[in-house]
Amino acid sequence: MDQAHVKLSGDLSGDYVVEEQRADGRLVLRPDLSVEAILARYGERELVPDEFDRRFGHLPADDKG
Repeated sequence: MDQAHVKLSGDLSGDYVVEEQRADGRLVLRPDLSVEAILARYGERELVPDEFDRRFGHLPADDKG
C-alpha cells in the first residue's frame, strides 16, 4: 500500500509522507525524500536517456566487474 502524502504550507511547507496514523487522530509526518519529490522541489525532472547522453557523454567503465 502506498503511503499517504500531504503538502504543507505556512511555517512548515513542502511535501510530507504520513508515517503513522495514531488512534487519537494525530499524524506522524516525515519529509518526502523520494527522487520525484526532491526534483519537484527544485522544479527539475529526471533526464531521459538521450538527454543524459548529451550532457554527460559516455561514462567509462570502472573495471570492477
